[in-house]
Amino acid sequence: MAQSTRNPWPMRLAIAGAVLLILGAFLLNSQGDAIDEAYDPRVMAVATATGAGSEVVNLEEGCYYAVTLEGENNVDLNLTRIEGSARVADAEENKICASDWFPMSADATAFIITSGWDIEQEGEYALDVTCQEDVDCANESVYLVHTNPYQFAILTSPGMLFGMASCCLGLTVLPLAGVILWLARMNQSKGSVIMMNPDGTMTQATELTPEMMAAFAKGENPLQPKVEAPFADTGIGQTEEFIDGKQSVMGGSLLTTEQVYALMRGDVEEATQQVSDPFADRPSPSSKNPVTPKKDPNTKTITSWDEGSDSSVVTGATNRPKIKPLQREKPNEPSDKDWKSWDEL
Repeated sequence: MAQSTRNPWPMRLAIAGAVLLILGAFLLNSQGDAIDEAYDPRVMAVATATGAGSEVVNLEEGCYYAVTLEGENNVDLNLTRIEGSARVADAEENKICASDWFPMSADATAFIITSGWDIEQEGEYALDVTCQEDVDCANESVYLVHTNPYQFAILTSPGMLFGMASCCLGLTVLPLAGVILWLARMNQSKGSVIMMNPDGTMTQATELTPEMMAAFAKGENPLQPKVEAPFADTGIGQTEEFIDGKQSVMGGSLLTTEQVYALMRGDVEEATQQVSDPFADRPSPSSKNPVTPKKDPNTKTITSWDEGSDSSVVTGATNRPKIKPLQREKPNEPSDKDWKSWDEL
């Protein structure tokens, strides 16, 4: 079975994405002046008209927006081209042309685009501002903005550009970390191990470690909690050497089974009685006489045969006692004395 390890890349990508987002937000927040110079109509307007009246301004070819503050758009606007000292009969068509520029500011002021014109001929133009019916627009300002030079002005600011790139990269890396984490979990689920415990319950391991693989090779179940042996906290059974408790029993520091039973019965006298050595009468293994193996009497004869000697060797077989054959006992023949003894009984 393949060994499963945790994939570190999802966490790394998630941390990198969070760092990029924080860094990008910090850079964008520090670019207030660059934002105002490129998007705030109050800073970049080519003409400003306050209240009802007319403003004459030189305009180039391009797209122009009339922008007001939110809630102060109670005005009607007209843009008329001037030839010499007189106005052209017809005003320019009020049409909001397509542009990538939009009004905003670093202080979060809201703006509204009220009118727009697509100027095709360079020259002088008159911006006429009239208040709507029953509305006082004396304090309302209109900002005329040429949008063409500022559509891509944001790209000229290195801090703004790097901040936007950092935010975009962070928003891309975070979902990528989630996808990699999902794929890693799918692979772990395919390589999981399900073990049956002694009590019949099932345990699943979604991550295989080298220790678990070694336990599986030994036939053990690492998913089952280990049960310690009785009296494990006392230190008993932790050594593999044999411990002779004879001296402890004779000294009274270790009780025998009979003494424990005596204490349970309440017989203190028997429980405290000194126990003698039960093996005192047995000789020690070192005091035993060494046993010498008996030699086979035929060894000498076989050796002489191997050497090619014809002389016969008297073995101990001639000194063996002769066994007499069994003799069958003769049955006793009945006599008259036997019958007399029966009669007397």
